[in-house]
Amino acid sequence: EGKARLPVISPADGKEFASIPHASASDVHRAVASARKCFDESGWPQQDPEARAKILRLAAAKLRSPEVKEALCVIESRDCGKPLSESEGDLGVCADTFDYFAEVAPRHLQPEELTLPDGEGGADDFNARIEREALGVVGCITPWNYPLMQAVLKVAPALAAGCTVVLKPSPLASLTCLALGEIMADAGLPAGALNVITGGPPEQLEGGSSTGQFLIDHDMLDKVSFTGSAFAGQKMLESSAPRLRPTCLELGGKSAFLIFEDAEEHLDAVVDWVMVGIFQGSGQVCSATSRVLVHESLEAKLAERLMLKVRTLKVGHPLESGTMMGPVVSQAQQQKVLGAMQQATADGAKAESLELPKELSQGFFVPPTVLFNLPTNSHAWTDEIFGPVLALRSFKTEDEAIRLANDTSYGLANAVYSSDPARRKRVVAQLKSGVVWGEGSP
Repeated sequence: EGKARLPVISPADGKEFASIPHASASDVHRAVASARKCFDESGWPQQDPEARAKILRLAAAKLRSPEVKEALCVIESRDCGKPLSESEGDLGVCADTFDYFAEVAPRHLQPEELTLPDGEGGADDFNARIEREALGVVGCITPWNYPLMQAVLKVAPALAAGCTVVLKPSPLASLTCLALGEIMADAGLPAGALNVITGGPPEQLEGGSSTGQFLIDHDMLDKVSFTGSAFAGQKMLESSAPRLRPTCLELGGKSAFLIFEDAEEHLDAVVDWVMVGIFQGSGQVCSATSRVLVHESLEAKLAERLMLKVRTLKVGHPLESGTMMGPVVSQAQQQKVLGAMQQATADGAKAESLELPKELSQGFFVPPTVLFNLPTNSHAWTDEIFGPVLALRSFKTEDEAIRLANDTSYGLANAVYSSDPARRKRVVAQLKSGVVWGEGSP
């Protein structure tokens, strides 16, 4: 209904190359009502799980077809700025995700028969049956760093379970999610099972309103799934709490990578891991290991090899062959990251950055940067920057390393490198995060 549109800006050169609808409250209502009608009247939740799985498999095959894969990868890279090689990897994950839930959902959705003792030692057992039913209409709000992949990670399990979905991607990267709607329709998904709406916050349009707020405030949603910032996550809970509505949140992170003294033999492999942990996706990854804690005996060697590796990074246009790191997603994000770097040096850190080519000045590029001697009370140490900025500090003891790693309000992920299995197990058990990657040899 609404005729308002938002510009799609290329992070590589700052130029508009497309536009997307800015959905109104009426548009959002029509999308939710469509999902509600499909769930209540179409028989989609009652279908045999294998029938739904067939549609997911067809979607996976479509994503793997050469012409679709190439087109989506180019669109993704133009839209959010990640190198083409990263978009290709993401698309592979999307196809695998559809296949995974097509495989496991039919098994897990089968009824279970249980026999329960009466609790009094008698012969009268209770027979129970567990039926797993689709919850209803799910509102999914996804971020701009992995636009299609984050959408598929929410949409695939919801559809496999028999739910219907209203998907609202980030206004900074919506194009492949719009294409996903077409792909699912071509795969045989019934009308209303997946509805894609686009739009932005009120500041993006004069006199406008937030499309996302319209969605989460809708009373016909049975669940909300959100990936994004902690601030936005609070808004989700504020809306869901009065409705007693289930809400899943995956928010930010300030992950630490702990490197112990026995890693010296494999230091080159460790450096490679550090590089991927912070510079993939231009550092715009919620689980990025943006803090490195290295034993003091290895600090100088690690720093030297790390900076040598940083200087080999090819930062450039996301569609150019050989590009290893592209721009950040927007000018606002660029200014936020550069501001955090400025503040870090004001706080006493020494910053070493890769010098960028002058021809990249029109895009939203940020130089890969390592911060040394950053105070632990600095914003750059405690808060998520979401950019290609790594803070490196040394530690003396295992206890100190664990304390520094846990000194954050985030709890998403951490990583540990040690060749001592007992140490790895001990340290992992004490790190306060949902995910810990542990490695002892390449």
